[in-house]
Amino acid sequence: MRDWVFSLFLLMAVSANAQIDQYLLDYAVREDKGAILITWTTSAGFTCEDIKINFGIDSNGQTAIYTYPGICGAESTEEHYTYLFRDVVYNQPNYFQIDLGSFGVSPILAITLISVDGLNPKVYPNPATNNSTLIYANPNQEEATIHVYTANGTSSIEIITRNDRIVISALGLETHGLYFFTIEIKGIRSRGKFLFL
Repeated sequence: MRDWVFSLFLLMAVSANAQIDQYLLDYAVREDKGAILITWTTSAGFTCEDIKINFGIDSNGQTAIYTYPGICGAESTEEHYTYLFRDVVYNQPNYFQIDLGSFGVSPILAITLISVDGLNPKVYPNPATNNSTLIYANPNQEEATIHVYTANGTSSIEIITRNDRIVISALGLETHGLYFFTIEIKGIRSRGKFLFL
């Protein structure tokens, strides 16, 4: 059983050609059932021979993975496009750009899909901050009991929830250091640890 969570962030990038802002009206990436859905809209007046989608696992090294074939765009209307990317590299950023040829290249967008198998909990990102998330599989929204312990085991935090994730800030951690945790759902227990900065 897999469960998915994602985070999205925009990396600042300079367009290869200033015309990109005129012709590329919007551009987004989002999680869609374990794949990445890429959507974009071109303005009225944009016409081309093809549009390329670039992908990479390094923000400096994208290569074309798909070419929207043939004539694209329209003289008098906006045009909307989608592409479903299934070759996701899980648990690390996936970087995308739209290449409009001589009209320019979009800024880079990145999305990270976190894969969780079984309970197999993950804290992402780890080392953790209050903005990190503890993620675990709970597709049927069963009652989950989470215990968090300090490295020396002297204090414990207990949370009972039916969610499949907890934001670290909800734990109310007051000191930095190594923490251990257990998650139990329907008698199945899983353990993990994270470093809180």
